[in-house]
Amino acid sequence: MQFVLSDGWIYGVGALLLLAAFVGLSWALLRTRWRREQAHAQVVARLDTALVEIHRLSGQLIALGGSIESMETRIIHAQVQTQAKAKAPPPTPPPAAASVNTRGYETAIRMARSGASVEEIVASCGTTRAEAKLLRRLHECGEPRRAGAEAQKIA
Repeated sequence: MQFVLSDGWIYGVGALLLLAAFVGLSWALLRTRWRREQAHAQVVARLDTALVEIHRLSGQLIALGGSIESMETRIIHAQVQTQAKAKAPPPTPPPAAASVNTRGYETAIRMARSGASVEEIVASCGTTRAEAKLLRRLHECGEPRRAGAEAQKIA
């Protein structure tokens, strides 16, 4: 027995394969569209949540601005009352402050020459850490400076 395929069978199988490919493509497109719609719905939900949060924060910001304005008004009112009570010019700083500051530097220089640490100078003289380091470098009288000077003489 011989099996002979006629042209009708070949066209029929081709048509079925073409129909199956079309159905598969349609199913893939519908699935992609469904996933895209789900992702869009999630983005819209997140945007709605963000918008609600923005409105809430905006309300809080407006309330905070009102609080700041009322505090500013109270401060200005208190300053006006204080000035009205005093009616005297503000006190001038004592002129001795400059001499106290100078004495502090003199003390810091003496401490640096005697080999005090930067922390000791800052704690006792009221200078900043950078000033104490600078004074210590400028007025250092220890072995490192002498060793450096002797090295320069030899060279």
